Amino acid sequence: MSVRIDNCKWIVTQNASREVLRNKSAYIEDGKIVEISDKITCEADHIIDGRRKLLLPGLVNTHTHLSMTLLRGYADDMPLEQWLGSKIWPLESKLTGELCYSGSLLGCLEMIRTGTTCFLDMYFYVEDVAKAVDKAGLRAFLSHAMMDGFADKKPTGLSEMADSTFRWIRALKNPRIGVAVAPHSPYTCSSETLIKAKEMAAAERVPLHTHLAETRGEQVEFEKTHGLREIDFLDKIGFLSENLVAAHCVWLTRSEVETLGKRQVKVAHCPVSNLKLAEGGVAPVPEMFESGVTVGLGTDGAASNNCLDMFDTMKICALIHKAHRWDPTVLPAQRVMDMATIGGASALGISESVGSVEEGKRADLIMVDLRSPNLNPIHGKDTIISDIVYSAKGENVDTTIVDGRILMAEKRYTSLDDDQIYREADLAAETLLQ
Repeated sequence: MSVRIDNCKWIVTQNASREVLRNKSAYIEDGKIVEISDKITCEADHIIDGRRKLLLPGLVNTHTHLSMTLLRGYADDMPLEQWLGSKIWPLESKLTGELCYSGSLLGCLEMIRTGTTCFLDMYFYVEDVAKAVDKAGLRAFLSHAMMDGFADKKPTGLSEMADSTFRWIRALKNPRIGVAVAPHSPYTCSSETLIKAKEMAAAERVPLHTHLAETRGEQVEFEKTHGLREIDFLDKIGFLSENLVAAHCVWLTRSEVETLGKRQVKVAHCPVSNLKLAEGGVAPVPEMFESGVTVGLGTDGAASNNCLDMFDTMKICALIHKAHRWDPTVLPAQRVMDMATIGGASALGISESVGSVEEGKRADLIMVDLRSPNLNPIHGKDTIISDIVYSAKGENVDTTIVDGRILMAEKRYTSLDDDQIYREADLAAETLLQ
């Protein structure tokens, strides 16, 4: 299939030079960006009018729990420990594959609508999540949350579960859907499970994904139990590695940040859920960059955000660090844009293929409709990144393309039946709560 996008008013490339192009066209064939130039005349299966539109890379969400769309708004305004222990985990114990499928389709619908083309997911019933992602056409790394560190649980069957996930997803033969290995966190997993997960991820050459240092209370309790803070403990047992994507990383010391840099750990920064759960701190992202840590952005799940809109996450990311440091320059718009695109792709190990608009890369692209009050005026290419980060919203996305396939055009879905998904999600939520 071929796609020609004519006369884009702006193209934010996110290439190595961070070029912003004006009045250029793009040609896509067999899922790849073949040409970007002033005028392209060759025929194409689909032709998109790019006038008054902005073309940019699809956004990369480095941490979410897709099926938790069914829990959106269910347990708000609560501390994390109470939120998990009294609301989320009890309800999750009632989940089924069918329910997770419905929730995942709803999550995919939201991501397509708001410009996310690739994401890293950790949840349950991964086979059913994979079916939904396959149907939607998004790019994803999927993983089953591994937990065995509770007193009433034994570390049995986790390797078999992960092996089953690998076999199932690879049987789909969908090059856009990859696998990750996801021990839930240091405080919910035994040392044996953590190391086994690392070994599996290394052997399969896939991302290793976990929650890390999300709250102060978590760090305090962990140190009481193990005699070390989480980073020091994980470093001691040899868990930290270059393929690890660690979500949150809020409560860290400077030396711990430096350890992450030395071990080449990647971080999924989730500013919205961190704020909403009132974790009392702000992830030391500026120090992470100083220490050479690759940082991407994540929305977290819809139960703790409460949306999957990466534009929303970009803006809040920029603002929270400015307010926290009393410094409007500490995390500029370009840096935040990097985190949501090429930085996220780098964290997932796929920056050679996606994350920027360049000839030869896969066509994971979105188009923003500039015919909106919140996006006018645009003063020129020197302000366009600020316009995206501070002014744009997910609802401004007009077109979403993944691997050259158009998933939404002129705000109309092409791969999913949104009315049916809404009905099934409502029914699934009712079933879950009953």
